[in-house]
Amino acid sequence: MVFIQKHEYKAFDELHARYSKRLLHFMFKMLNNDEAKAQDLLQDLFMKIVERPHMFDTSKKFFTWVFTVAANMCRTAHRDNRVEISTDEPEVSGIRNNVEELIAHFDAKVFDQHLGRALENLQYEQKETFLLRFQEGFSIQEISEMMNCSLGTVKSRIYYTTRKLASDLQEFKPLLKK
Repeated sequence: MVFIQKHEYKAFDELHARYSKRLLHFMFKMLNNDEAKAQDLLQDLFMKIVERPHMFDTSKKFFTWVFTVAANMCRTAHRDNRVEISTDEPEVSGIRNNVEELIAHFDAKVFDQHLGRALENLQYEQKETFLLRFQEGFSIQEISEMMNCSLGTVKSRIYYTTRKLASDLQEFKPLLKK
């Protein structure tokens, strides 16, 4: 973030190119698939980086820090009840040649839709923990630091969340062959 203080905006452009898509996807999921709200918060996030570069803690990795800020922004939006639940059906387009590919694509879309609904029904902290761990690939230690809670709390949330999701999505388990 020192680069912004020195007005080296090419470095800022590189940060935006590297992280904006992942941040947008994370925020989109945390905001119950509200793309407009996710876009707004992403823009606000990068404006904060430009306007207040001194807020970056140089003792932390930028990646972890920026996701912490994004998670906090989503938490605030959620707490302010500015998040609406989307009920959009998945679209299947562009796949016409291969029936198996179409079926696989549709199955993946249906699963993603059901997973999204199951995530919407979780407590906010469980959803955040799940997405940071399994979508964004943060370590348990990093999540603990980002959420300002103990390792045990993070592990517990992951355990109970995956258990609940497994129960909610059991219809997608492959049939066991005898």
